[in-house]
Amino acid sequence: MTSAELSGDNGRALRWEALRNARDLGGLPAAGRVVRRGAIVRSDALYMLKDPGRAALVAHGIRTVIDMRAQREVDANSYTFDEASGVVRHHIPQQSEEMWAATRGLDRITSDVTMLDMAQSRFAQIADAIASAPEGGVLIHCEVGKDRTGLMTMVLLDLVGAREDVIAADYALTASGLAGVFAELIAKAETDARRARLQEEALCRAEVMLVIHRLFRKRTGGAEAYLRAAGVSQASLDALRRRMLDGASRTT
Repeated sequence: MTSAELSGDNGRALRWEALRNARDLGGLPAAGRVVRRGAIVRSDALYMLKDPGRAALVAHGIRTVIDMRAQREVDANSYTFDEASGVVRHHIPQQSEEMWAATRGLDRITSDVTMLDMAQSRFAQIADAIASAPEGGVLIHCEVGKDRTGLMTMVLLDLVGAREDVIAADYALTASGLAGVFAELIAKAETDARRARLQEEALCRAEVMLVIHRLFRKRTGGAEAYLRAAGVSQASLDALRRRMLDGASRTT
């Protein structure tokens, strides 16, 4: 897959009613293979879904949802799936209020790299939940599907051997999905500093994710070493790879 091909979503964007930033990781190249369609979906929060969107989620094959939002976010906007849907939701907060307080005021790259260190056990818990999920697709989400979901996606794609440009290009696709959200936030910004920060965040620059990913690999040795150090077993890592990758090899 060329850089030009990576600049578009190649049909991975999921136009599920009310969601703004949902896409399937299927089709992304990884270590000579491709990520399986329907295995992992990333999105914004599912409380916005009405019946048509929920039906689309089920039809896509999603059977496990991992909600990575903080408890206060869940309390403010909760959702459930009925038993007949066959979808099971797990709430595993990726980050804590204390972690947010500790990284407040840091630039985006420093904040995310620090968060990867602080929340390592939580990333491991999420990875274990994906590895042990029953048959069917897994959807991971935070509030808008950008930062927390972006970091978890980075870890998963690194684990299966996706190139750094693939990881960064997938992150950059978030900009189009959240353009409207950021436009509203920027319009309501109370200070010039806040407005400038939001304008930068809205770009979802691929270069930012490239730096975060490179620092992550330099500091940890990569996703396998990172997750193993936090207690994820080799069996779980192997199960994750089997879930995510199809059986065919390809030239990337």
